[in-house]
Amino acid sequence: MITAIKNGKIVTYNNGFSILENQSIIIEKNIIINIIKNSEIVKKYPDAKIIDATNKAIFSGFANCHTHFRLTLARGIFENESPSNTPPFPGFSRRPLPEISKEEHQIMVLLGAIESIKAGTTVAMEVAEGIMDYADELQKSGLRLVLAEQISDRISGSYGEPGKIESDPQKNENGLDRMSNLYSKWHNFDQSRITVGIAAWAPDMNSPNSLRTIRSLQDKLDVVSTVHLNQLWGEVQNIKDNYGTTPTKYLEQNNFLNDKLVAAHCRCMTTEEEEILGKYKSTVSFNAAIAARRGLSPNIKDLEEFGCKISMGSDNMDENMIVVMRTGMFMERIRMTDGRNPSPNEVYKWATHNGYKSLGISNAGTLTKGSKADLIIVNLLQPHLTPQTDILSNWVHMGQNHDVESVMVDGKWIMKEHKILNLDEEYIITKANEIAARVWK
Repeated sequence: MITAIKNGKIVTYNNGFSILENQSIIIEKNIIINIIKNSEIVKKYPDAKIIDATNKAIFSGFANCHTHFRLTLARGIFENESPSNTPPFPGFSRRPLPEISKEEHQIMVLLGAIESIKAGTTVAMEVAEGIMDYADELQKSGLRLVLAEQISDRISGSYGEPGKIESDPQKNENGLDRMSNLYSKWHNFDQSRITVGIAAWAPDMNSPNSLRTIRSLQDKLDVVSTVHLNQLWGEVQNIKDNYGTTPTKYLEQNNFLNDKLVAAHCRCMTTEEEEILGKYKSTVSFNAAIAARRGLSPNIKDLEEFGCKISMGSDNMDENMIVVMRTGMFMERIRMTDGRNPSPNEVYKWATHNGYKSLGISNAGTLTKGSKADLIIVNLLQPHLTPQTDILSNWVHMGQNHDVESVMVDGKWIMKEHKILNLDEEYIITKANEIAARVWK
């Protein structure tokens, strides 16, 4: 079956953004095979199923390069319980996340997936321990996924929490086994819609041996890696106290930095650390919404100038990448005291094209001939998106999740005219509310 999306405004990127009008996207299987004039559809593709996108725009879907789906359970609570940004660093004052069953865990993960889809996400990197427990349920959403199993070998204490960092080698071995098992079962599943990455938790949660063995496994499997880096000032102090250096230099000393690394946060860095990360061409996942909630923000344009690739992620409690994109632009403009930079085009590129590339997904993240058919259809006939003088600027500045009408991943609709197709949205929302009410009480 060939699908033609006709009459919409096509936002495409090829060394710069352009808006194509009076043209149609032609999709066969999971690939955009052509973009042609509307008048040519009947002649070239007479059997195509035509989707009318009048008064709509077709955008690339968002690439969420750092999230934890099950932390939807903490929504409304953890946002207001951030750790201290100034010494002393007594550890976390927030309450612990309640224990829930495997089945309840799956419900919270699917809640996050539904929210992601409704806000236009087409690919997400899920970072967690024990992903095997819910991978099968999560993949049913139809999202493109990078599943990054996370390891920590610290015996006691959490990230940003002071104290001597001691290692349990068996914890590390168990984590490496989980990574290998996840890779064996899920890597390149469903024509590579699902891939697997690997994750170290954080510099103050992973010993030198842990970092080196994870990197060795990364080289063996040839996958992306990720880590929470310079997330908190308490983490910075921990590394200084235990290893006499900075978090980024600690990773460099243990061979963890590379051009397939997605470093999440990078909010508490020295200029020297920014230069080191740029030297390795690592990606920084700018998790702008959680950064604002934490009262911290990275030096994004500086990191980019030093050589880092910039992508974006939602992190905790909120899976709305529209909010992430807009918040990132606002925060960086405030930091730079510059009302023009970064531009909407730059930030949109971070949240789409750059994200796909950083997750190791080739031929995707832009609407061009030969790209994977990951896209969203947005209703432009909205007061806040009118006048349509610059629809890309409007989308970044004014877009809302209910503007997203339909979402396609790998050539398949996973949301059509606001209806989630692969999951029971009402049931999952109802069950998630019941779980949260019980466990937080």
